[in-house]
Amino acid sequence: MKLLIITGVLLAALGAFIVVKGVSVLSTGTVNFGPIHSTVHEAHTVPRVIGWVGIVGGVLVVVAGLRRKR
Repeated sequence: MKLLIITGVLLAALGAFIVVKGVSVLSTGTVNFGPIHSTVHEAHTVPRVIGWVGIVGGVLVVVAGLRRKR
């Protein structure tokens, strides 16, 4: 029960971090075509909607943990 509450708080905090700060993921790839070598760097941002889903999910998990505690 306490684990559910802690998990919900952590999930909501992670979601809030994504909404406020934003998260970028950098991917690197190498292309070899004969004697030509090229490296590609791409930055992908995590959509803020994922953060809102984390916040709502975290709140629901906390509520479930509190209801189960009774």
